[in-house]
Amino acid sequence: MASCSGLKLWCKDAIKRLDTVQTAEVDIPEGVSGFRKLLAFLGPGLLVAIAYVDPGNFTTDISAGAQFQYQLVWMMLLSTVIGFILQLMSAKLGIVTGHDLATACRISYPKPVSITLWLTTEVAVIAADIPEVIGTAMALKILFGLPLWAGVLITGIDTLLFLAINLFGIRMLELLIGILVGVISVCFVVEMFMAAPPGVEVLKGFIPKLDFSDTDQVYTAVSLLGAVVMPHNLFLHSALVRSRKIKNTDEAKTEAIRYNAIESGLSLGISFIINMAIIVVAGAKFFPNPDYHNAGLENAGELLTSVFGGRWAGILFGIALLASGQSSTMTGTYAGQFVMEGFLNWKIAVWKRNLITRSVAIVPSLVVALIFGDKGSDSLIVLSQVILAVQLPYCMIPMLKITSSKKRMINPTLQNSLPFTIAGWALGCLVMAANVFLISTTISQLDGLFVETKANVIFAFICLVALVYFGFTVYLVLFNVDNVLEHVPSAMEETEAVEKLDEEQPLVNSVSDPGTPISING
Repeated sequence: MASCSGLKLWCKDAIKRLDTVQTAEVDIPEGVSGFRKLLAFLGPGLLVAIAYVDPGNFTTDISAGAQFQYQLVWMMLLSTVIGFILQLMSAKLGIVTGHDLATACRISYPKPVSITLWLTTEVAVIAADIPEVIGTAMALKILFGLPLWAGVLITGIDTLLFLAINLFGIRMLELLIGILVGVISVCFVVEMFMAAPPGVEVLKGFIPKLDFSDTDQVYTAVSLLGAVVMPHNLFLHSALVRSRKIKNTDEAKTEAIRYNAIESGLSLGISFIINMAIIVVAGAKFFPNPDYHNAGLENAGELLTSVFGGRWAGILFGIALLASGQSSTMTGTYAGQFVMEGFLNWKIAVWKRNLITRSVAIVPSLVVALIFGDKGSDSLIVLSQVILAVQLPYCMIPMLKITSSKKRMINPTLQNSLPFTIAGWALGCLVMAANVFLISTTISQLDGLFVETKANVIFAFICLVALVYFGFTVYLVLFNVDNVLEHVPSAMEETEAVEKLDEEQPLVNSVSDPGTPISING
């Protein structure tokens, strides 16, 4: 009977997991510190780090190594440091306020502004899913020889895989992502050592050096910076930290911020090693051959097999790419779920959310795969990176403003310090400026199209869109986020309410139970 009762409880909880993403799920042990306590916080950083090694990053890393060998390793290190600072702000927002970034935006901005932010974020989530679809399809082609269009269709099965994992809770998902990150790391570290790059030359790559007269090098460097910081990742991290049961005290929150900083640093350190390994392998094997300058996902496996002289190199790349695509899919679904629930306060089943996002991402991927083939798919990945770059200010600015607000961060000791605030805005401006360069350069490549059409009309339209875009950005910068427009109970408040109810429940049951004898002393 006990086993049947336990099974019923598990099934009930599993069904609940199919409907929504759980918060306050992982207990934080008391009376311990150091590594044992760190284990309780270990997980959210790994889920965030996977976006730093998604198939889109593979493309930019391969291009950087093939064209400029090890010269841009320093840019990848800088990008990772910037990403760490922004992710730490995102985690701090979730820990201190008890709200994810999407919810914080909803209760901070007027409804029209909040809806606009939601729509742009949804576009970014779908754009982030496109490289995952194409990357998985490319991996299936490398490993099993499947046509690209068939691989794109197979990626729809990811919904079922995610559902199966989600049944077992957030810790199981974190474990699986950790394993996949480990697989990616092993594959590329093995290839890096087999490539036998000159150590001194690789170390020189850590010295900042950029030839501004070389437009291609500047463009590639900016692409590395823009590809690392993903908009949906900032929404994701602020929500994932709420999966831990953190007490609603300044001391507990400060401790949680510290352990999340350590965990995020370790996770992003692993992502840097992976990205560096990809750049080094491409630099060692593809540079300086001009035939390899256009290396990308569509031919990387074949090229690696050729230059290493064995199919194992292509297989390792395919395995790493498959692990990257699958893990990015799962974390992207989580991000999309939190975005919709936070901005709209609209609960939608996790499987439905995954199905919608994946279906929308599959359509352009499938069309490009059928019409343009592998090369067109690489171009679609580049376009998706530009879309992400466009959306980035619309999540960075609200996050920077809320985490710097004394009123919103409750305690002055928990808000961003002045140096940290200045660093955050400076780095944020650097990333946004880099993305403006990336977008303008990409648009300028369409000059041939403008000549053949009504150039003036198109130019005027682009100027109008740019004016609206930058005007809205300035509005977000100037808007006062101190005033909360809607009270939404935080995860910590909800947990405290449930615990209080549980404590009162036995007393209520004892009074209402007719079988309880009542003694009246007269």
